This record gives sequence, structure tokens and C-alpha cells, in this order.
Amino acid sequence: MPTHNTGPMPTPVPRGRFGKADRLVRTGEYKRVYNRGYSTETPRLRCYVLPSRRGRSRLGLSVSRKYGDSHLRNRIKRRLREAFRAVRERLPLPVDLVMVPRRAARSACWTEICAEMEGLVREALVRRSRPGGRRR
Repeated sequence: MPTHNTGPMPTPVPRGRFGKADRLVRTGEYKRVYNRGYSTETPRLRCYVLPSRRGRSRLGLSVSRKYGDSHLRNRIKRRLREAFRAVRERLPLPVDLVMVPRRAARSACWTEICAEMEGLVREALVRRSRPGGRRR
């Protein structure tokens, strides 16, 4: 049985609900980010990034059953949503973002997830700005 080093989550700043305006909802939105966006990855997370047309950053999550049982999938989704809330204001421009956690993310603490998410988005945006930058 894996040990989960979840680490303490900081007290969240009241930001309201994570509503539809803050997330990718439709299959077509996910496909657009996968097909037109830029991807980066670490051993814990894979990230697809596409500058947003809506003027605000939105998050989509893709957690397959390979990741683990439902309680593990739901835990990582909660942690990724909270990390996105914390990081969203520091991003250089609004983006549509799809995060795909890997099993190694189970042992990551909340601050590590925040730092990796922000770093992955910035790396993808730098890759996008380079001439001939690869999408995948």
C-alpha cells in the first residue's frame, strides 16, 4: 500500500465555487486544447496549454482509471483544482489548460503540485513563442 505524503494544504482563500466559467466542459474544448495546444510534462504531471480566447484561464482534468480507485482520482482532482486557483493569477496570460496526473503525483505535496503546474504552463508558453516550436 503506497504511503501518501499529502502534506498540509494551506487554508484556501475564499474564491467562491469552481464553476463552469472556470473549467473546460465540452469534449470539443478538450480536443481543441489537445490538438492545437502545446504540451509539457514532468514525472508527476502532463500539461496541455492553449492561450484562451475567453479572456480567463480555464482548467480541464483528465484522470483515467489507471491512476487508481475513485477516492484517489477524486483527491488528485481536488488538489489540482485548488492548485489552479492558487496559480491562475500568476500566469502571464489566460490559458485553457488540461492536466493529466501520473501515478507519481500521489506522493506530491500541494506546494509541489502548485510549483509544477505553474512551471509547466510557463514552459509550454515559451515553447509556443519560439519559431518552429513543437506542439507535442
